[in-house]
Amino acid sequence: MSIRLEPFSRKHRELLSRFENRHRSLEEYLKHYASQHKDKALSKTWVAVDEPAGTPPRIAGYFTIAATSVSSESLATIPGLGRLPSFPIPGILLARLAVDTNAQGQGLGRYLLEGALGQALQAEEDVGVRLFVTDAIDKEAVSFYKHFGFHVISDPGGYPQKMVMDLLPILKKKRVETSS
Repeated sequence: MSIRLEPFSRKHRELLSRFENRHRSLEEYLKHYASQHKDKALSKTWVAVDEPAGTPPRIAGYFTIAATSVSSESLATIPGLGRLPSFPIPGILLARLAVDTNAQGQGLGRYLLEGALGQALQAEEDVGVRLFVTDAIDKEAVSFYKHFGFHVISDPGGYPQKMVMDLLPILKKKRVETSS
């Protein structure tokens, strides 16, 4: 795969019809709402454009991010987050992450997650951001996010499940590397 990560724009509209995901809501969001939400400054979507040799380009996956906050009470059991001030803790919401069914199993989900995390860390340079937050759509998504250090903070009985990652350890490491 030859993947480029790009901010979603009008030029990608012609590629939308070929995007498929087993969760219809993730397809519908990209095809019908991502552009509207960008125009209303509600969120920003990034697409992974694949241009295999000899075939037209396609959207292989995408992620959408937005600002959010999480009540400090819901973080009490998460290591490193239990002693935060008792006001909403700022974060970046990974509102959606989806991989096209034809690109599954090739590491694109990880690539997209790393891209979204990079955007969260970049935002932290200008505004206070402590958490990386997502709403895992199903059991497989919960397992995926747990593998990367996310913790479930919602009632584990249903879906979506709210999950968080503490960005402070990554930020501290980044600051040490930058100062070296």
